[in-house]
Amino acid sequence: MRRLIAVLLLCLSALPASSALAWGQRGHRIIGHLAERHLSAASQAAVRTLLDGDDLATASTWADTMRNATDNPEFWNRYASTWHYVNLPKGVNHYAAAPHDNDTGDALQALAAFSAILRDAPVPAGPVRKGLEFYFGDLRRDPRAVKAFALRFMIHILGDLQQPLHCGYAEDRGGNRVPLTWFGHPTNLHTVWDSLLVENAQLSDTAYANRLERRIAQTPLSDLRQMEQGDPQQWLNDARALLDRLYARHSQNPALNGAYAAEFTPAMELQLERGGLRTATVLNRLFGGGR
Repeated sequence: MRRLIAVLLLCLSALPASSALAWGQRGHRIIGHLAERHLSAASQAAVRTLLDGDDLATASTWADTMRNATDNPEFWNRYASTWHYVNLPKGVNHYAAAPHDNDTGDALQALAAFSAILRDAPVPAGPVRKGLEFYFGDLRRDPRAVKAFALRFMIHILGDLQQPLHCGYAEDRGGNRVPLTWFGHPTNLHTVWDSLLVENAQLSDTAYANRLERRIAQTPLSDLRQMEQGDPQQWLNDARALLDRLYARHSQNPALNGAYAAEFTPAMELQLERGGLRTATVLNRLFGGGR
């Protein structure tokens, strides 16, 4: 069994950034469970209608499962694959200060397009609109299908942006090319933050969400409001601010174990809490009941 786990982790370490699953499915579902609890009644109704009854936890992993879709593989591999992350050069800690020459778009550009779709506003010209038109053709032909697509992908990206390696460096593919060992098994920095830290707690999705929700309930209201303030660009910058600490810690010792988990689990859990609250904030602003 140990040998099998090592082989599986080695395979994961070889995945490019465009194939990595931010937070893994478990992290996304935890964020979805948290967000669901902070939706207004109007948002709950609108979301359930567009998602055909699915909850946020279920919808949160859809954009990753569609990576292997066969209906239009060129779209999923060429366009949508870059909508899960933002690459910024080293030394640039703010999205607005970085060049954005990706010809298929990034996570923030995708969020802007999806927000416009859900607000019945014109979709901004650019690579994301081009990709959506490649997939759907005329975006006005089936507005409900386009809105359902936009909502599912938006829920996913709002989780992605809380994961520090999804606003990382292109040169190492968001930490995918930063090798290390996790309790003696070979993997990479991206995978540790995608899934291994979350899984280390050995809790179910709902149990983990319940634990974080209890912490949220004990957090001063002023701190919660501060978490919810701002926009996705600011939230990306918040996650980006963790990178120096992550790389410095890795450079000290790439053999990660329980000491690393104890040191960084609080930061990881804070990002999950932020993901839940911020996802609910965006949806409440869109559908009603938001501040």
